[in-house]
Amino acid sequence: MTGNLTNATTRRWVAMGVGLAAAALLAIAVVLLLGRYALQALGATEGDVPTEAQMGFPATAVVTSTSMECGSGGCWSVFGVEPADGVTPEQLRAEVDAKLGDRLRGTLFDPRSISVYVEDSRSGLEVRGDFWSRPAAP
Repeated sequence: MTGNLTNATTRRWVAMGVGLAAAALLAIAVVLLLGRYALQALGATEGDVPTEAQMGFPATAVVTSTSMECGSGGCWSVFGVEPADGVTPEQLRAEVDAKLGDRLRGTLFDPRSISVYVEDSRSGLEVRGDFWSRPAAP
């Protein structure tokens, strides 16, 4: 009888230890994530612009150029985008509009939203993205 009681007590202590370890790991992850958000907010400048990877262009888009432009209030990325082989400019425009829309939501690791503006250009599209502007209200 004592052996069964000892085994049950041991299992209970192990379960409590695993639970406490999981809670501690979760707390550490939350603190690290909040620390990242704080550093990102404290280090934010008008020159922060989204990267090509953050924009998440569709597979049918070929980014041919990337630049940064600035004006009063902030800076933005400008991407020259052309259709991939076998894709028409109209198909590219439809896919870019569908995938990017006018605003990309932030992610868990970068909660900043990206405002997106798409214009037709001679060879494809010109896509602008920034962290600071807000789309017009509907």
